Amino acid sequence: MPCEHMGPPELMEMAETELRRGGVDEASWRGRKFRWSENVEGGMWASVILEIERRGDQWIVTRLDRTAERLPDSECGFRAI
Repeated sequence: MPCEHMGPPELMEMAETELRRGGVDEASWRGRKFRWSENVEGGMWASVILEIERRGDQWIVTRLDRTAERLPDSECGFRAI
């Protein structure tokens, strides 16, 4: 069953796009971390927080929180952490 929120593959793609736009060489991606947070409408959860980290040549999901409480708008969206 598909999720009603962004998943790891989409966040990984956003992170790679951001790094490439910033001119960061792929050899320097190790240790980079990114987060996507959003409020979800009409689903089982009110909000989702997803974090990834580059380890070696792979992106690893380091956090996936789904909660019954909405996030403040200031905490929503894509960001490097």
